[in-house]
Amino acid sequence: MILMILMALAAAFGLFWTIKTKKTFPAIITIGMIVSIVLVLLPNETIHIPGFYVYMAFVALAFIYGLTVKEKKTGDRITICLMSASIFAYWLWTLNHWHGNTVLLAIFTLLIAIVSLFNKPKLKNELGFLTILAVDAIAIIIESWWKAN
Repeated sequence: MILMILMALAAAFGLFWTIKTKKTFPAIITIGMIVSIVLVLLPNETIHIPGFYVYMAFVALAFIYGLTVKEKKTGDRITICLMSASIFAYWLWTLNHWHGNTVLLAIFTLLIAIVSLFNKPKLKNELGFLTILAVDAIAIIIESWWKAN
């Protein structure tokens, strides 16, 4: 329940930030992630897995955005690409039930976010979906810790 509230708050912040910045491509990515979070949080069990795949599609779109955006510095583009690639890899491994220590991907995502904060990135327009990715990584780590204890 706490993780659902955490993801809902991240989605609400992403929506607020998207309305505030009004940039088209980051807004599409953020709104897509928000729709997928809503699909996963709904009580209907049959739409949970499609919600995760929609989320993965928009995370992949964020990766493509990080590769193709020209007005960002290389460090900012690398931050977008690495955060989205690690979360995409986590959900790919988890949904396909592949073996491995996938929690390291979530930790990697948080480390990228922390390191990028020290480099003072210019990611104002992308803050909505990057926040969702970071909160998703935090939720993954918390859930893994709860399962371990």
